[in-house]
Amino acid sequence: MRMLRAMFRTLCLVGAVLVSVSTAGALEEGQSGIGFFGSAHVPIGKFKQWYSVSPKLGVSYNYAAAQRVIAEIEYHYSKMGGGDLDSREFTWAVDKKNYRSPNASQNMWFHSFSATALVHFRDLNQGGTMPYLQGGLGFYGYSHEVSGLIFSGQTGQTLNQTLLLSPYKDKRAALTFSLGGGVTIVGSEHYLIDIRGRFNIMLGELRPLEDWQLRKAFPLQALDLIVGVKYYW
Repeated sequence: MRMLRAMFRTLCLVGAVLVSVSTAGALEEGQSGIGFFGSAHVPIGKFKQWYSVSPKLGVSYNYAAAQRVIAEIEYHYSKMGGGDLDSREFTWAVDKKNYRSPNASQNMWFHSFSATALVHFRDLNQGGTMPYLQGGLGFYGYSHEVSGLIFSGQTGQTLNQTLLLSPYKDKRAALTFSLGGGVTIVGSEHYLIDIRGRFNIMLGELRPLEDWQLRKAFPLQALDLIVGVKYYW
């Protein structure tokens, strides 16, 4: 969370400086740009049982395709945090006692690409602060690793805590849809600030670990709370 707060403070500071330089700029149809953004990646639904709010970084190529439309090609990276498998307990059927797997480990990474359209309520060349709606389509490539869990289905008089489930690693590319909205703030002829919220539906899954009260998560759902800076030429 410290990293997340520092990232947002930095982006907001940069945005404030750019806006203070000029508020009279405007964006013209046909201009291209590059953007950098940071966001809070917030799991929701069953996904939030597995992981917590995590930082997400990205870069985008932007094109003013029409008077009110900006098209974007985005790349994102995120490493999820907050997994708690090492502190979750399972109940062993033999003695009905609860046990932890202290060496359990879980990790999840996202590398994703998407095409996004921002449809503004005013013409881009009017400048100032312009609200918009956003829709996108892409692929979220993710890798999910789990290891170190004690085999909970064993029998015998004493639980063998060195007998572990086989580790697994799922690597998939999931079709993803996104919807959201935000504001574009024109700071000058070349610089824009972008603040948005976005809801993502990823057609991927996390396999269940029912003995640890983790249900199958499908589809994966998350919110992005984003602050970005864009440079146009």
